[in-house]
Amino acid sequence: MVRLPVIFTVLLVIAAAVGCGGRQAAQKPEPPLKIAVSFADMESDGNKIIKNVMESRKKKDRVDITWIDARNDQFRQEQQLEKLAGRKVRALVIQPVNPVTGPDLMRRLVEKNIKVVALERLPADAPVDAYVGSDHNLAGQFLARFAVRAARKAAGLPVTPDSADYGAGRGGGQGRAAPPPEVQVQGSIPLGAVLISGDPGDAADREISAAARSALQGSPEVRLLAEESVPQNDPSRVPGIMQRILAEKGGSVRAVLTTDSRLAMAVVEVLKAEGLNDRILTAGVGAGEKASMALAAGEHDAEVDTRPDLLGQYALEAAVELAKNGRWQYSGQAVNGSYSVPARITPVRLIESGNVYLLQQRWGGIKGKTEGRGGAGSEGESAAGGRQGSGQGSSGRGREGQGGREGQGKTTLLRITTQDGKTMEVQIDGEVKKIESMAGGQGQQGQGGQGREQEQQGSP
Repeated sequence: MVRLPVIFTVLLVIAAAVGCGGRQAAQKPEPPLKIAVSFADMESDGNKIIKNVMESRKKKDRVDITWIDARNDQFRQEQQLEKLAGRKVRALVIQPVNPVTGPDLMRRLVEKNIKVVALERLPADAPVDAYVGSDHNLAGQFLARFAVRAARKAAGLPVTPDSADYGAGRGGGQGRAAPPPEVQVQGSIPLGAVLISGDPGDAADREISAAARSALQGSPEVRLLAEESVPQNDPSRVPGIMQRILAEKGGSVRAVLTTDSRLAMAVVEVLKAEGLNDRILTAGVGAGEKASMALAAGEHDAEVDTRPDLLGQYALEAAVELAKNGRWQYSGQAVNGSYSVPARITPVRLIESGNVYLLQQRWGGIKGKTEGRGGAGSEGESAAGGRQGSGQGSSGRGREGQGGREGQGKTTLLRITTQDGKTMEVQIDGEVKKIESMAGGQGQQGQGGQGREQEQQGSP
């Protein structure tokens, strides 16, 4: 006969074992959340940064990411997205190749219960769950402001209080120091500018160019001489466009503003080949690697950085929160045809030679490549927020430190007075050894007569 205490003890042991097993089962980790990211072109510099940011966060956020590269082929993208349902994907971050095809494609994704985050481009008139993009409106304004400030400085006119001093942070390069933008444009206003935008079907490009055009409308400082669009944002089409413009407009072109870094670099190559790169200002949007290096090397004047690092962070957060909770932390709204889409917009900033160090962490080696022609100060960064509330048409925009440069070595302040009484100041890193005044201008040595030289042993 089994005694009661023995039975009781056995029951306790069994209960304990069952309890431990239950706890172990409860502690078993959930499988990673499956999401997909569909890029229009995975090889673009901005998308490479976005991918790196998401990859660096996927372990922490416990996500499994399927990467899809449409290679700028809308039919390829549609076929790729049709296969997502079989992969048990819970959320999709999409950068549509052709936003016009949005409604049908988005409907099929919704039917598959996949949350959709649109990245930089909104599928036209489609009910997506979220939109994450850069501030296209402010990017266009920055392009225009860059040209206006250069023109005003060239004419000896005061600039607005929030403008950066073009002389700040200049001259840190090795090799020939070229003239600041206000000297390149030869001091006459209105400054003649050309606006080159990407594909007419690209909504982001349209918004950027429209903002730049609006900001320059009626400007006494800058006059738009021509506007051109580049089908498919194809840089190989730029040489033909630029050569035609230069043939038609001649020496009246003093600045070329573009809505894409790759287009800006194509413009720079044309100007270099024509010997005009020190006479015509160039500015682009995107701050891609090649454009950033050209800016640091003095071959390019300005880039609007659309912050792909933040685009990647915000898009991943939106996809994860929507997949898990059905909602996300947005800060504004974007109107998309018949729909109002929850949105979050990244700040943008104008990068010139004086603050190109801001791109050092992203592209590496920029500091060591700074040489040749300098750019100018820096422009503010818009505060984060929603579309027309956090960047894109933001209310409450902050500014990042102006001008600034790394290192606090000795500097020289040059005050230049022209024959007609105009005065400008240029701040240069280090001590000045020689100053040459060359007749004939254009900011290039070897043109005109033999000017005079002044030897200096220290600061003036």
